[in-house]
Amino acid sequence: MTPHTIRWGIISTGGIATTFSKDLLVDPATRGVTDVRHKIAAVGSRSVPSAQAFIDKLKAASGPSSWGAQNGGLEGTKAYGTYDEVYADPDVDVVYIGTPHPFHHQNAKAALLAGKNVLCEKPFVMDVAELDELIAIAKENKVFLMEAVWTRFQPIAYAVQEAIQSGKLGRPRRVTAELSSFAHIDDRADDDRMIDPKLGGGALLDLAPYPAVWSMLALHQHPQNTDMEPQVLDFSQRIYKRNGVDEMSAFTVKWEGLAEARLLNDFTAWTPRDNACVIDCDKAQLIIDHPLYRPERFRIVPHPQTVAGSSESEAPAVKPDDITEETEHRFSIPAGNGMHYEADHVARCLRDGKLESDRMPLAESRVVQGWLDTVRKGGNSVLKDWPHIAGNW
Repeated sequence: MTPHTIRWGIISTGGIATTFSKDLLVDPATRGVTDVRHKIAAVGSRSVPSAQAFIDKLKAASGPSSWGAQNGGLEGTKAYGTYDEVYADPDVDVVYIGTPHPFHHQNAKAALLAGKNVLCEKPFVMDVAELDELIAIAKENKVFLMEAVWTRFQPIAYAVQEAIQSGKLGRPRRVTAELSSFAHIDDRADDDRMIDPKLGGGALLDLAPYPAVWSMLALHQHPQNTDMEPQVLDFSQRIYKRNGVDEMSAFTVKWEGLAEARLLNDFTAWTPRDNACVIDCDKAQLIIDHPLYRPERFRIVPHPQTVAGSSESEAPAVKPDDITEETEHRFSIPAGNGMHYEADHVARCLRDGKLESDRMPLAESRVVQGWLDTVRKGGNSVLKDWPHIAGNW
């Protein structure tokens, strides 16, 4: 069967767009995919030379992405000096938006209004009101729209969910997840995207979508969950005084009747390497390694009272179905960075005529966006009053 080829338009030529584009050019066979392929039809930047330089670098790249450059993935790719030209290009099936998140709304809106399908980087937008407008436009124009939460599509994410939903670990009780990165913020310029308020800087918007992935997969999509609108119970922020963005944000979300998630992001510390996420269940803990955006290992660790030789005198008797030994589960990505899995999913959705992903539904993007809104608007960072303050910079 001839694979279905999807033609991508790439918006922005920064780091995330580079990684995504390189993954589009990796041979699908390296990940066992034979039904879809990817081609980069157009690249939009602030100037034609900038877009062409991006294309030229992709063509000259070595490693796994060189396969696509040699097999038609960059054949006839057009360099545009505006984004609108990408949206208007009839050879573009779907637009990937990799601009800084304060620009996601306007970029996605323009693409949707032009009748293009859209895959937009996370965080989707700056607040729920912007997201609701995009959803309404996508539905009106009958085009596909999805947030690019690439971690959800990696093989390890499916394996973690299967382990949790199998019932072998019992009911989930709590998720604790952290993505922190010592970002050397004192050494960064004021206009660095990590800390610049105009670019949506701060730990919350930059890092929080990743701990949210695992709480959504483990709890929100759990068969026993009936709470489709989990709320933030409490939160705290530590503000970076130089420019007023948050350098740390932590918050707790509750799924009524099931469990809670405690999520942490910090620019001034590192994530624990071998327990970035702990999903605590009745019979064991499922522990995921750092980095949470692309982990390669999780472990299932029994509770102390079920471990052979446990000295806890009051521990209950071990039952036949209890977990008594630790197991390790590894999932390496054979080639590329791992963003191609979500690209494959989008390709299949478009091939099958779907306007929304069942793996990354818009309703779930809206849930997480609501958490970010609650923490941002309730905190003391300079972004609490966005978008009203955006025009003051």
